[in-house]
Amino acid sequence: MNQEEQTTQQRILQAAKEEFLRLGFQGASLRSIVKAAGVTTGALYGYYSDKNALFDALVREAAETLYEIYLRAHEEFEALPPERQVSEMVQSAQAGVWACFEYIYEHFDIFKLLICHAEGTSYEHYLHRLAEIEVKSSYSFFGCMEETGHTVPFISKDLNHMLASAYLSGFFEIVAHDMPKKEAREYVRQLTDFFSAGWKNLLGLR
Repeated sequence: MNQEEQTTQQRILQAAKEEFLRLGFQGASLRSIVKAAGVTTGALYGYYSDKNALFDALVREAAETLYEIYLRAHEEFEALPPERQVSEMVQSAQAGVWACFEYIYEHFDIFKLLICHAEGTSYEHYLHRLAEIEVKSSYSFFGCMEETGHTVPFISKDLNHMLASAYLSGFFEIVAHDMPKKEAREYVRQLTDFFSAGWKNLLGLR
């Protein structure tokens, strides 16, 4: 791809991002994107087959990178000896939270698209994908508790998923409400402390 083609593609992506942020995926118009980018409809279709492909081009890399950061944090925690998992549950969980937090603020507009404007796209249930990581990791942690002599109370998959979804929904309020980073950091700290204490109480850990 030559320099002129790269510039054209960048103009299309910038116009699309602004249109999606303003109107959401469903309300966005390819005609408006083409006009704002200063290109023809044919030029746009030379790069992107439809509106879905355009949205995907904007968000895919950031969405998958955050997913991998979140997954890796859980996998690293699960690789710890059972005794350390039980004793370091809160500290280890927070390390992954802050890695995600920093990445989100480095790509804030993209996560605004993902969290607030993705209805009608394949990313509509992005938070559900993240919640599934949390649910799976929780059951692994329950096994560590049993292995170290703790009694694990019955926690249904539905409740487990509700709690994971509730935390993630709360976490991403920083994006939905355009929180300044400093304010968001304190919000996330308090939110994480609240859920960590709730889990410890639910599991009988002190």
